[in-house]
Amino acid sequence: MMTAPERASDSVTATSRLPGRGHVASLDGLRAMAIIAVLGVHAGFPGMALGWLGVDLFFVISGFLITSLLVS
Repeated sequence: MMTAPERASDSVTATSRLPGRGHVASLDGLRAMAIIAVLGVHAGFPGMALGWLGVDLFFVISGFLITSLLVS
């Protein structure tokens, strides 16, 4: 039986973890790199021509995290 979290911080901790794996910090790093790539394209930095892939990467990782939460 699931109980309500005692504090607001408990609910944040519970939703930021993958079921059975704990927090996967490398996924946070990949999402950050994806955001930086998109910002680099919009800022016009040279060498960032493939920054649009950051959008795809961000959505794939976010979809994985959301799906794993829904499955659990």
